[in-house]
Amino acid sequence: MTEPVAPARPLVTIGLPVYNEEAFLEPALASLLAQDYPNLEIIVSDNASTDATPVICERAGAGNPRIRLLRADSNLGSAANFMRCLDAARGELFMWAAGHDQWSPNFIAECVAVLDEYPAAVIAVPESRWIDVDDQAFGGRVSVLDTRGMEPLARLFTLLWANMHPIYGLMRTAALRAACPVPNGSGGDLILLARLILEGDCIPASKALWSRRQVRPPETMHDRQQRYRGSQFKLGKSLFPLARLAWEVLRTTWKSRLSVVDKIAFTMAFPWLLPARYLVARRRVA
Repeated sequence: MTEPVAPARPLVTIGLPVYNEEAFLEPALASLLAQDYPNLEIIVSDNASTDATPVICERAGAGNPRIRLLRADSNLGSAANFMRCLDAARGELFMWAAGHDQWSPNFIAECVAVLDEYPAAVIAVPESRWIDVDDQAFGGRVSVLDTRGMEPLARLFTLLWANMHPIYGLMRTAALRAACPVPNGSGGDLILLARLILEGDCIPASKALWSRRQVRPPETMHDRQQRYRGSQFKLGKSLFPLARLAWEVLRTTWKSRLSVVDKIAFTMAFPWLLPARYLVARRRVA
């Protein structure tokens, strides 16, 4: 009697947009290749790096069918490079990864498992922690957004007070593509997550761990905004970035499938919420 054939696991695409990541790219790729989930592909999109990043990418991809390399002739900007990874993805599930981070070997397997268990979820996110350039952890573990059982409006309010770590979680590719393009501006991760969270839940994959590396000295929100305006990121510029972000959140809400009552309620509450969230973020040094 023949053994039953196990159903094929869905293909997972890891999009790795990189620019001048030579310092930690090799261990980051090794961490992704060490995943115990068998059915995955890694798309590395090099945004015209000027350091050894292209050499490292070529070396990692040589003879490895799981890695596909894309290289831009000139800097496309951060948002376009993120989109390039997604556009090339073949997987049913997708995640972005940073070229300096680390992931526990069960990261993808645990995320796939919880998405299988909760079909209404669109994003699965493990716990996370910060590590330094020497791989030493510091601070406490960062909590994971869990919106199960919430109405869409409650999910949106919860997201606005949360961190943006779910942007590096495992997402259903179809839902992510429907929420795209990636907004090219400060706060674009918030806009993209708002579009996603209005369509489905964010759930924790608490048995896995994402180690987010602090690769630069601590900076304030103002410092970070100045860095984002540089030539590396090419984010859209605005004289009033907070106003632009507020407008995009409101527009996202009104284009969603929320009821008219919920849209009005959110519009009335939002002018008080975003400035408070902004003031809290400005005091934080990360």
